[in-house]
Amino acid sequence: MNNEFYIGWLPKAPAGIAKHIRRILIILLPLVIIIAVTLALLQKKFDTGNFEFGKLTEVKGIYFTKPIPMIKVINGKDIWGNISYINIPLVGYGKHGAGGIISDLEKEKNISFDQRELTLKGTLLYNDGKTILQVSAGDKPLLHVADIKAPTEFLPQQKELGIAKVKGEIIDPKCYFGVMKPGEGKVHRDCAIRCILGGIPPMMRVMNKKGQNNYYIVVDAEGEKMNKAVQDYVGEPVEMEARLVQYDDWIVMYVKDIKNTSRISFLSMLRPNDMVISCNSGCMK
Repeated sequence: MNNEFYIGWLPKAPAGIAKHIRRILIILLPLVIIIAVTLALLQKKFDTGNFEFGKLTEVKGIYFTKPIPMIKVINGKDIWGNISYINIPLVGYGKHGAGGIISDLEKEKNISFDQRELTLKGTLLYNDGKTILQVSAGDKPLLHVADIKAPTEFLPQQKELGIAKVKGEIIDPKCYFGVMKPGEGKVHRDCAIRCILGGIPPMMRVMNKKGQNNYYIVVDAEGEKMNKAVQDYVGEPVEMEARLVQYDDWIVMYVKDIKNTSRISFLSMLRPNDMVISCNSGCMK
């Protein structure tokens, strides 16, 4: 009959029970703090992508259509005499690619823009070493087009890298590089699918052996669009077999058969790819 018994409506617990509870709390409190801090550190960091909404920037460079609409901005030559440049993919306003806008401008000028120097006005997006330009018909983006085509030396230089199986996630670059946060994964899957089906070129986010993200342009074996073909795999970890070709500071994946694409686990995607080339700084400069 000497055992303590706590009754809930009493103002204080018996001394023995109170002492036992204090011991438990002393153990649990540091444990709770450690768990809370660990979970916070494991959370994905906020994306650093930028979208210069409301700000228009003039960009002058060589326009080309393959593998996707891009403009090659020449920054002069470096100290070794090599041409310094950056290739900027073009996208349209909203969930649309730039192909329709450029085509309308070509009809208006009655000339093909391919391989000509253009001066365009648009909104920049940039993240992780890559830059994208959004052009909108409402902004009257075309400021100038050259009368003659650019010399061959200024066009994208190609280099075959071989066939490889690449693990990663198919993304829509417009949202990923700045318009949306987050712009990847299942939470963004529906939006990414609509962007890609609207004409924004699909890309694959892959990881190299150093744990750095790199971004590959995805087209079919003939270099044509495969936006509809990839829609079932957007926002998921996948493995794709493709012929890899380097275009200046970008890598292009020529996918022979989308049916050979397989879904993989998230952990498998995080493991370094056997053949991943980083071109964030310009592979061929």
